[in-house]
Amino acid sequence: MKEIDDNEIRVIGSADGGRRSGWPWYGWVAVGVVLVVLVAVAATVLLLQTPGNGEAPEPLAETHSASQPLSPSVTRPLTLFDTVVDDVPLTVYSLDCMLPDCPRAGLQVGMPDVEDTSLLLAVMAADVRADNGGIVGDFVVDGRREARGEKKEGYCAIFDGVPVIGRGGEAELKRTMDEGGCFFRQYVLVSDGEAVPPKPKGKNHRRALCVIGHWMFVVASADRESYHDFATALADFGVEDAIALVGSESLLIYRADGGLLHSIGTAMEGENVNFLVWRR
Repeated sequence: MKEIDDNEIRVIGSADGGRRSGWPWYGWVAVGVVLVVLVAVAATVLLLQTPGNGEAPEPLAETHSASQPLSPSVTRPLTLFDTVVDDVPLTVYSLDCMLPDCPRAGLQVGMPDVEDTSLLLAVMAADVRADNGGIVGDFVVDGRREARGEKKEGYCAIFDGVPVIGRGGEAELKRTMDEGGCFFRQYVLVSDGEAVPPKPKGKNHRRALCVIGHWMFVVASADRESYHDFATALADFGVEDAIALVGSESLLIYRADGGLLHSIGTAMEGENVNFLVWRR
């Protein structure tokens, strides 16, 4: 090869006039487009396979265990969805129905039977005293008065499987005993659309039984919240009336996608542990 000096430039190419071998530039562009499409399709499939609103929520922090499947069934009667109101993350457990055309509700003392294929949702209802294990407030199961007391002015009364909630409830209490209904007391959180935070201070995982129109559902806080922040978030969410349910690490059981029962929290011991239960 001829040597070149510092003032010359050598052009290196092929014998066919400098044309490059291999695909033209537009071929590589086509390959790039195909790869982008394949990646988009794969991402879409992955997204569709990711658990969504109908799946079990994430654990509710330190005192709550992950949802665990308990027993099989055949339907999906419950919808779960997460939302954030006033920086308070909430999980809503909805039975996908409007009162009174909903699964039958009832109260029971003792643990729910997880082999019961009619069980849809169970959540602890009335508080139990730490000192003597007694139920706090008026408590009626199928017309039998198991406890009495008016420390908490909120109530849930159940007639023919249809629950109603509110404040006071003296007439409803008498009616449940006369007609074989159910009744328990809890703190009022929302009344006529206004937040009514109860007096106890401190933060904990909170749960509530809520009503918007004819839609009744259970709400749980994903984080530890004060009653003030929880009640305010419920009111701002549009809840018209709400009473507290037992929170903290108490057990909640629900049936979701695939008909499986799932649980959150831990079972409490004691003969007066009680649940608000919906069955199909």
